[in-house]
Amino acid sequence: MQPIKVLYTITWMDVGGSQTHLLQVFRLLDRRRFAPMLYCLTGRGALLDASRETGIPVVTGRLSGGCKSLRAVREVRSLARLMRRERVDVVHNYLLRANVIGSIAARLAGVPAVLCSKRGCHARHGLDLAGARVSNRLAGRVTANSNAVREFIHANEGCPIEKMVVIPSGIDTDRFRPRGGSDGKAGLGVDPNRPVVGSVTRLRVRKGVEEFLHAMIAVRERRPDVQTVVAGEVELDGELRALVQRSGLAPHLHLLGRRSDIPDVLSGFDVFVLSSHGEGMSNAILEAMAMELPVVATGVGGTNEVVRHGESGVLVPARDPQALAAAITAVLDAPERWREMGRLGRRIVAEQFSAQSMVRQMESLYLSMLQERSATSRARTPSPVSSPSP
Repeated sequence: MQPIKVLYTITWMDVGGSQTHLLQVFRLLDRRRFAPMLYCLTGRGALLDASRETGIPVVTGRLSGGCKSLRAVREVRSLARLMRRERVDVVHNYLLRANVIGSIAARLAGVPAVLCSKRGCHARHGLDLAGARVSNRLAGRVTANSNAVREFIHANEGCPIEKMVVIPSGIDTDRFRPRGGSDGKAGLGVDPNRPVVGSVTRLRVRKGVEEFLHAMIAVRERRPDVQTVVAGEVELDGELRALVQRSGLAPHLHLLGRRSDIPDVLSGFDVFVLSSHGEGMSNAILEAMAMELPVVATGVGGTNEVVRHGESGVLVPARDPQALAAAITAVLDAPERWREMGRLGRRIVAEQFSAQSMVRQMESLYLSMLQERSATSRARTPSPVSSPSP
């Protein structure tokens, strides 16, 4: 029996939640039953080479501009030709432009199973909202990585609840596991004898990096021994940089930039913080929990489905640096308690949010959609009419 051909489309493969998720899928999908491919619409992204290293075919497009551009029309045609030529069985699209272009191309090519992916609580407006609604209608199923995302997409984009399937994000618990010793802190260039409060994020308004830094300024008033580490694409603007300098945080703040060795980074943290204004289901939080780190996070979106407040971490309101600072300080002041939180966090991830479980759920969904399509096709095929006896 030939493997089922699954084509994943995505707008770009820069470092991000959807892209990291896809890398996990490429590594863990059962190659005896499924043959995955990747189509990157823009041909851009630091993770394209990592995708190729998993052994899957990677095809790149040349999309620039929005979905109404002439280039987008050409991408639809090119993608539909690829789907026909490869006889693709399943198309699973990621990010807005790929959801739109990939869904249209799949329907033109007659692909049996078409899916769109939703992984965040980001309100769409205008043409973006119209495009999201078109892709939702064309898809046979819409996957969401949390119940919060499913409810949000239903409210914002009008996608029927019954069309959406929740498959929680998953983490490779073998790669993300706790490590002993102080090597982690040494690798970050910080004092191994002082506590580290860290975050892995990007400087976007909705990621709340400013609130995190404001909170750490307040934390240091009570805990001057604390060091702050941020990994990710973070550049402080003039006003924030001046605040960091004035407050005295600067000598104790370590901006690592983009890092690919996230397990090594997390191994140097004592407390993990994510101060987002909105989340679908944060890979960063799951990774930190898998490393047995206590988590202090804003109680937004799917974070509420992962972090058990007061047990595996602490949840605070978004956009509230003082509440964030109080929670971080409380965790730091009770080291035995936060170690217990960390151990419970890893158990939660291992039992409910493993990458293996996530991929098996995706495989089951693809098979069920193909079976439904096959049953529908058989039902529509008229039975042969017997000739009357002479």
